[in-house]
Amino acid sequence: MSDLDTSFDPVNAVPESASTETPETLDTSESQEEALPIIECLCTAECTSVSGRSTLTYAIGRHPDQSLHLRIVSNSGGGMFCGDWAAGARIDALVAGGQELTSRSFHALHPGKSINTGGFVMSALRDLGLIRLNPENSRHHEHVEGMDFAQVALAALAKADPGNAHGSKSHTGRKPRFPRPLPKGRD
Repeated sequence: MSDLDTSFDPVNAVPESASTETPETLDTSESQEEALPIIECLCTAECTSVSGRSTLTYAIGRHPDQSLHLRIVSNSGGGMFCGDWAAGARIDALVAGGQELTSRSFHALHPGKSINTGGFVMSALRDLGLIRLNPENSRHHEHVEGMDFAQVALAALAKADPGNAHGSKSHTGRKPRFPRPLPKGRD
């Protein structure tokens, strides 16, 4: 029987000779996991968010090709964020020579993801010393001239506490934040 002689049901749009059973699906989860780059976490650190209302934990990692990456790990304030790694080269491309950097500038690192992520990444980069507050406009940040992501990441690794498995950065020189006491009569 040729393909032209095969009867055809226009309602179901499947030739009678064709099998209506679903073909066996291949388990692609293993091949997808192998395709994803494995980035080794070298160091974690904490910083305050831009608003100062929460504490963020961020990580610096290294890809097998030796490139450095950054990602947000947690937020004490409960706001959503994207936990994907951002390549240091992409970060450098965004901040290079920038004088008016805002949280929106960093949305390009994780397009279509949580809007909070840009501000959280900006806070981490400020903590690392790659960017700083623009003295002329407190709503903007600027690139610290002569610095790149690799330099500040390696400096953070050098300061990391060797006793911690993740190498958490020590925060010397910062005052610990304690909750304010309640007014008298409000126990």
